[in-house]
Amino acid sequence: MFDFLDSEDMEILRRAINARCKDLNIRSDSSEAEMVASQLIELFQNGVTDEQELITRPIAIELILWGK
Repeated sequence: MFDFLDSEDMEILRRAINARCKDLNIRSDSSEAEMVASQLIELFQNGVTDEQELITRPIAIELILWGK
């Protein structure tokens, strides 16, 4: 069936998304921020639910922004 995010999950994701955007110097209302959110939500849904890991694990947008 479907796994829905509860309020605690949403709070973890909110903090992780905000931290990643800050670290990457991305405005929260930008399309890049939407990409960060999408990538972190995908990680979360695939079992990466630790907030610190969400904040530090490499994501694709870093390659786009930094060319690494």
